[in-house]
Amino acid sequence: MPNRYDDDLSMLQETNLIQESDSAKHLAAYGVRTLRTAAFIETTRDPIMTMLSIGVEKLLKLSLGLLHVEAQRVWIPARVLKNEYRHDLIKMEELLRDAIRQNAVRATHRYWVDEALAALDNDPVWPFVVAALNRYGQEGRFFHLDALADNPQREESPQVFWDAAEAAALDSDPELKDLWQRMLQDYSLSDEFYRRLNERIADSLQRWLDLVSMASIQGVLGERGKAWGHDIKNVGRQILED
Repeated sequence: MPNRYDDDLSMLQETNLIQESDSAKHLAAYGVRTLRTAAFIETTRDPIMTMLSIGVEKLLKLSLGLLHVEAQRVWIPARVLKNEYRHDLIKMEELLRDAIRQNAVRATHRYWVDEALAALDNDPVWPFVVAALNRYGQEGRFFHLDALADNPQREESPQVFWDAAEAAALDSDPELKDLWQRMLQDYSLSDEFYRRLNERIADSLQRWLDLVSMASIQGVLGERGKAWGHDIKNVGRQILED
């Protein structure tokens, strides 16, 4: 039976798309929120990276899947997801951004897509953030567990990658760097410094989320992606104070 998008997704696939999209947007949104409100990164880094690495991976695969539906009428094959994309966030993020750039001509209002692309392209922190999430999601989450079993991983720990993201945030923000220098002389400023540092990293994540949503809403990911783009922005209530 034909669906309203005139593609070949079944009703079951449409239901699974809704469920997977809900999971992805909730993980990503709660991860960003936790990062913005984290008291101590030492006690929240693993929960944050767990939520964000999974949420970003899901959103990447869903976005690439929607592009595949627009081109081929069917969902992206499991063999591509498992054998080509695997958990490689860096590869998928580059593929998606390139596809958005190449297909921006489809946009109802291209200006908004170009603006979102430029914001992410000019963000010096984002490459380090996605590298940290990629490292954590691929195998870094078991870094110490593997070492405990006398099977150490070849790459450095996810913390090293996260530290690189923090360093990029510090180097790219003169006001934040000034606050850091003042904090070295007055440690009472530490809470403010780490809050603003975490917010800077969260801002990079939000820029990427905004790009995915805007590109989808504007039709860059195809007809089915238009409603999907609105949906992934509509997260809803996640904590009691909301």
